[in-house]
Amino acid sequence: MKRFACIGIASILILASCGRRGVFPPVGSYSDIMLVTETGKIEGITELMVRELQYPIDYYTKEELQFRVKVVPAVRMEKEAPAKNMVICGVVRQGDVGGIIESFIGTSGVREVLEGRHNIFKKTDFPSPGQLTVIVTASSRNSLKNVIATYGYEIRDIIEESNRERLRAYLLQKKERIDLSEKLRAQYGFSVRIPHLYELNQERAEVPGIEIVRLMPHRGLTVSWHSWKSGEPSVADSTGLFELRARLAWEMYDKDVMRRELVSFTPDKLGPYDTVRMDGYWENTEGVYGGPFVCFFVYDRIKSRLWMVDCVVYAPGFNKHTLLRELRAVAETFRLG
Repeated sequence: MKRFACIGIASILILASCGRRGVFPPVGSYSDIMLVTETGKIEGITELMVRELQYPIDYYTKEELQFRVKVVPAVRMEKEAPAKNMVICGVVRQGDVGGIIESFIGTSGVREVLEGRHNIFKKTDFPSPGQLTVIVTASSRNSLKNVIATYGYEIRDIIEESNRERLRAYLLQKKERIDLSEKLRAQYGFSVRIPHLYELNQERAEVPGIEIVRLMPHRGLTVSWHSWKSGEPSVADSTGLFELRARLAWEMYDKDVMRRELVSFTPDKLGPYDTVRMDGYWENTEGVYGGPFVCFFVYDRIKSRLWMVDCVVYAPGFNKHTLLRELRAVAETFRLG
């Protein structure tokens, strides 16, 4: 009997960073993945894995691939410069890639794969410091096909979450605007960790809201708050949430508007908070320009207040996903109180 019930994100086996390590730090973009397979040819299982990793995201004016994949045969893995993200995909104890997998997850990990208890393993800072390695494996080719088809989203989410963690650490390591964060906490009852590359752009008591930005290209993070007597929001509250965000866009962003047909709502998390996430496209009524946005609605039960943490990009000619990744990495530091 095939068993994949325990492969969800909450039950992924996270391995200690032990064993061999690379000498050099990883290179390249967080949007790049080095995919290690037995032959390195894009066919069969490898083609399935590439298709799942290179998932297209619709940003309304164009589609962007969430990740770009370079496929490498197992015998060449050690000769490649370490990438920030590496996925090793193959059947345990079969071929060169099976040997690499066993060296990464150990005999106990192989036993769990053979027993059908685990198929996806995550290793941080391995084999090089700063590198993420995800092992996708199974006891047979058919089982591996099912794992890839069923859990492609979870695999991408593991990589994306790690990207944000590492990117956030990089942004905050040099200099953090602690004084500004403390000012926001004291004055408005929330905080967000602000990298030195961002600055306070505006405070608007009448909205109400504050905006921090990083320019060239424009990345803006706005926090706004409103009375909300309807309790914990859900996707079913989409009309009311749309109206709140429409008002924010008009008043905070110089008469921006949204088209309802280009907006979607999903449950999500922002740091420790359960949220409703709103994705959409903004346009300006006084100029021929626009861009994507992601807005998170966080409910404050104590004050019956709804907080909007809004991420907006305006970047003609740039990939939007990398910029929204950075904004979300900063937004995930949002805390109440």
